[in-house]
Amino acid sequence: MPFGKLFGRRDEEEEVEIDIEEYLTELSIGKEGKIIEREDITYVKPIDIDKDGKNIDEIVNELKKNNIVVLNVSSAMHDKIMLRNIIKKLRDICIEMDGDIGRISNEKILLVPAGMRIIHRGAR
Repeated sequence: MPFGKLFGRRDEEEEVEIDIEEYLTELSIGKEGKIIEREDITYVKPIDIDKDGKNIDEIVNELKKNNIVVLNVSSAMHDKIMLRNIIKKLRDICIEMDGDIGRISNEKILLVPAGMRIIHRGAR
């Protein structure tokens, strides 16, 4: 017997499954249907690297806005040399901006803005 029926709940009162990601996104969307961003808040932004690595400027702009970037590099995994060059360029940019860069997994890179540091596993 379902738990809700045990306590006398009717079927229409039973909870409906929700898409948590969709629900959380709806909480941050304004009346115009756009995500509301404020300058006084630091955001964690998931960004996918383009297949040719052309969206590095987008990543740099987010770091300049003091946001944290979780970079998905899976679309560039097919070209190891290009991927290495993208990571090197982003590392140099992070050093120049006084930020930091670290690997989360084989396909995810974490980039943090100025004034933040990533504690790498071997450095504890």
